[in-house]
Amino acid sequence: MEVSLAYNQRTACTTTLHESALDFAANLRRPPVRFSGQVKEPVLLRQLMVAMHEVVISDYTDPWRWMWVLDPVITVHPDEIFFECFSGDESVYARLSAPLDAFEPEGLVQYGTTNIDFTWALRSSLQRMRSSRRTTFAVGASGFGVATSGSGGGSHFERKVTLPETWLKGFLQVQSALALRPFTFDVRPADLLTMLAVFQDQKPPRPPHGLRYELRPGEPMRVLVEPWDTPVVFKDSSYEGYERTVRVWGRKRLDLLRGVLPYADRVTVGLFGRGLPHMYSCHCGPFRFTLVLSGWTKNDWATGSAFDQLAPRSPVSAEEMATVYACLVRRLVATRREIASDTGLPAGTVEHALFKLCRAGRVIADVEARRYRLRELFAEPLNLDTIFVPDPRTAVARQLVEDGQIQILQITPPEKNETGRRETRATALVTHNGVTHEALVAIDLDGRLRFGRCTCPAFRNNLMSRGPCEHLQAAHMQLERQLAAEPPVAASSADDEGAGR
Repeated sequence: MEVSLAYNQRTACTTTLHESALDFAANLRRPPVRFSGQVKEPVLLRQLMVAMHEVVISDYTDPWRWMWVLDPVITVHPDEIFFECFSGDESVYARLSAPLDAFEPEGLVQYGTTNIDFTWALRSSLQRMRSSRRTTFAVGASGFGVATSGSGGGSHFERKVTLPETWLKGFLQVQSALALRPFTFDVRPADLLTMLAVFQDQKPPRPPHGLRYELRPGEPMRVLVEPWDTPVVFKDSSYEGYERTVRVWGRKRLDLLRGVLPYADRVTVGLFGRGLPHMYSCHCGPFRFTLVLSGWTKNDWATGSAFDQLAPRSPVSAEEMATVYACLVRRLVATRREIASDTGLPAGTVEHALFKLCRAGRVIADVEARRYRLRELFAEPLNLDTIFVPDPRTAVARQLVEDGQIQILQITPPEKNETGRRETRATALVTHNGVTHEALVAIDLDGRLRFGRCTCPAFRNNLMSRGPCEHLQAAHMQLERQLAAEPPVAASSADDEGAGR
């Protein structure tokens, strides 16, 4: 995909003895976006923007590929401004969020999304920002009159970026992953720095090189650093759910947080499951710096994460998606419950529509606030049918259901679930190519596949790190058919503020 970028100037950071001005040049190929305001904590913003630039240029597979990635995206909303970027190796996504009360706004505000010119020269100039100077931050509002040396300047310039298909898929998969609501918990920044120090001070002699989060009821949460199994206990934490172990990879990429953690008050960790992405949201004063890592470096988001196979399967029409989208156009930001109330659509339909809009790059999920925000990643809507090829396992699963090859043995409704989670569990026998496999699936109240287990070789080799096997998908489909025909008495629906924790 080719993306055209045009700017009427270079992004500039100019400085005098008493003032600094940070003026982001906005992409002229997008609808105009405008914001200007005085930064209340300029040094903190400087450090977080440098950390974001580290993500832009990071690449653990090809050190030169960052030169072809898309310029960072910035969105101005009535309550928040946020930057987004994606690494060149397609394995790291970062978002820097700033509430509007982190600024003293000045002049006209135009809401929307655009690309920004973010250069090496800008990064160098950021180092001159000081808390002792009045600092102005602006997007698409050039001309401050701070006439001094600094980065920026120059006339109109344009360039085209050819995005690899895998890079584009990866950025879109990030959005769909966040829409699935990971399990989240808060930890102290000092504990994460301790974890980083373990593998910085010791070179791993052999595989495995993962991180094992161990969560036991009534105990502090902890992580084991492989291969030494060195424990790092998250102090002041306590786990109240069912016992679980979640193994993830990405120790080297977590080093991208080293420059952020000293400024953080707390960090929200989000886990999707074994070998799946993991999220670290650093709360730094009024700002949030969120880092999301793919399952492992060479397992980019586009080849095997298969988040659509974990998503709700409630049918949603093009008209219903358009209704949900129109609601967000009016509101810009809303919870799922508010969208359902405004549109009159069932909660399950809204949930599935939001997932699809996130995957289309038109909406993003704010995991911690349980809200969805309008954000058009590109100027024109994408044709997802040409980007995401249907997974052949899903086609096999549908055929197994149509052929009557799934026998549901038992359904356990949420109120009888011994794990305490509000999930419906089912055990099933799935006959495929003359072989019968036993499958166990658990779906939450919104229809998302939260847990699965199968006796087939594909599951034994990969678990669900590459998405559910065709037998789990078939059991999921058959379970939803039976629940639709004879829905059990369900527990109260998970609200937008409490689900996923």
